[in-house]
Formats: sequence, structure tokens, C-alpha cells
Amino acid sequence: MSQINEDSVKHIAKLARLSLNTEEIQKLSKDLSEIVHYVEQLGELNTENIEPMVGAVELLKSLREDIAIDQKLRDEMLKNAPDAQETAIKVPQMS
Repeated sequence: MSQINEDSVKHIAKLARLSLNTEEIQKLSKDLSEIVHYVEQLGELNTENIEPMVGAVELLKSLREDIAIDQKLRDEMLKNAPDAQETAIKVPQMS
């Protein structure tokens, strides 16, 4: 099991510009060691026949099919827009 000692926590805290007291250093050392141990356990799992995942939740295809519209229809829509520029509806800038 990999141990995260107090010197490692002090070094990480220094790099992150964190000010930690002795009690916090001891607690973080213990907590980080437990996390590393857990990750090492995950590495021991047999994942030979498991397909890789991109995320924890399967995303459904939510895009509509791209369909070209008649130019006459586009021109009619642009006439109804409060402000248009060339072939696009102009909207206020968001900040």
C-alpha cells in the first residue's frame, strides 16, 4: 500500500499555496493514503471483457437531423425578426 506521508502533504500544500496546521496535515495524510489504497484496489479488478466508458451515464443522441430549408422560408423568417444581418437573426450580446 502506498503511503502519503506528512512531508508529501506539506509539499503538496506548499505547491498549492495552502496553509495547513499540524492537525490538518495529519488528517490529509491519512485520507490521501486511503484514497491511494482504494485506487490501487481498483487496479486489481479484472476488466478484460468490459467495454470502456466515456462517462458514467449513457448519453442519448438528442440532435435533430440537419435539413435544408427553402430560401423563401428563410427570407420570410428574417422579415419577422426584430433585427437581422445577412442571413442570420441578430440578437443582443450576452456578457
